Amino acid sequence: MKRILILMIILIAAPFSVFASKEVAMPLNVSAIKESDIYNFEIKNAKDKDLIEIEVKSEGNESKGVFKKNIISKDNKKFISISQEELDSLVGPSSGYAFRLRFANNEKSLGFSNELHLGKAPVFRNYSNWAYQDLLKAEGLKLFSKEVATDTRARITREEFAEIAVKAYKIKYERSSQGTVKHFKDTDNQYANMAYDLGIMSGKGDDTFSPKAHMTREDYAVVIANVFELNNKKNVSVKDRKKIASYARESVNKALNAKYLTLDEKKNFNPKKEMSREEVISSIVRHI
Repeated sequence: MKRILILMIILIAAPFSVFASKEVAMPLNVSAIKESDIYNFEIKNAKDKDLIEIEVKSEGNESKGVFKKNIISKDNKKFISISQEELDSLVGPSSGYAFRLRFANNEKSLGFSNELHLGKAPVFRNYSNWAYQDLLKAEGLKLFSKEVATDTRARITREEFAEIAVKAYKIKYERSSQGTVKHFKDTDNQYANMAYDLGIMSGKGDDTFSPKAHMTREDYAVVIANVFELNNKKNVSVKDRKKIASYARESVNKALNAKYLTLDEKKNFNPKKEMSREEVISSIVRHI
């Protein structure tokens, strides 16, 4: 009976001892602050030279990465620091991040702290690092819709592009249109009608606009030439020029001269290639 009682005490105590060991093994009372371009994390139960593993996630494009840092001691505080440059190189630029920390003094996988959030997540999501600054500028200009912002790497539709083109035209020339007259039988989209009224975008024939069709590079060149009133300069040598639709060739030349679009490494234009939302936004916002 005595043996059974001892065994029961051991079994009851075991979960509490395991829990207690996990508590000790996990960073506790972690506080975080961003000062200029430095992110500091104070860990109350850390010791000198403890190795800390930091899991970081961009709250803009969901990319993840891992740092390992040794504890720094200063003014009786134990902390680690991460620079914005380090974050940019690991997960790409963002205005908001989520962090989790754990001790990594040995090969055992110990418990992570709860997530710590620093900064403000950008409105736009799933972006490429090269497009970040352009998207930030476009966000400030209110150039794109909330729907477009949810996934900027997605291919852009004609009606989505119509909205961006109309807004860019308004910013550039302080001119707009009501868009109340319906010009197309397959859409009531206000921006499609506004783009038509302003003379910057036309339909696809037979009184249709094809609002859900994706924008190709050659059609984008046509609209951009209209929006920014591009002038033709010297002819650009394009290897796949014959693949460009006849109605778009002059506009493609204008867009290439003005650096709204570029050729690939083989000097091809790829006229039928569909453009992403971030490609369109970046191309336009650099010229506003």
